[in-house]
Amino acid sequence: MARNHSNAEPEELSLDRTRASSVWVAVGVAVVFLILLIVFIAQNNRKVSIHFFTLSGRVSEALALLVAAVGGAIVVLLAGAARVIQLRVTTHRHNKRVRKAANAADPEPASAQASGPAATEGEAQPVEPQNNP
Repeated sequence: MARNHSNAEPEELSLDRTRASSVWVAVGVAVVFLILLIVFIAQNNRKVSIHFFTLSGRVSEALALLVAAVGGAIVVLLAGAARVIQLRVTTHRHNKRVRKAANAADPEPASAQASGPAATEGEAQPVEPQNNP
């Protein structure tokens, strides 16, 4: 049995998350969900009466519950999408105001733009030598 006699400790390896690993995890979760869905449908196969306004009929209990769950999920997705759109529009408007204010507060003269980039705050600026007679 070989032993490492050096005093240097081995480096730890780290793996970054990849798209492939994320897809693999998502597929695993989806398979477990589908298995649970099959069990749910198998255990709830009796017919129930459904009445909605003037419509009525008999469908399997599992189908009625799944349709209700999908309808609820669609409502949640629509509300979430509306919120995401609202946040993006607000962010866009805010960024536009910030850019406009920055441009209005710091207009560069044409000669400064032609001579090259201006020194930013905190950078050392060149000092021109003075000629003393």
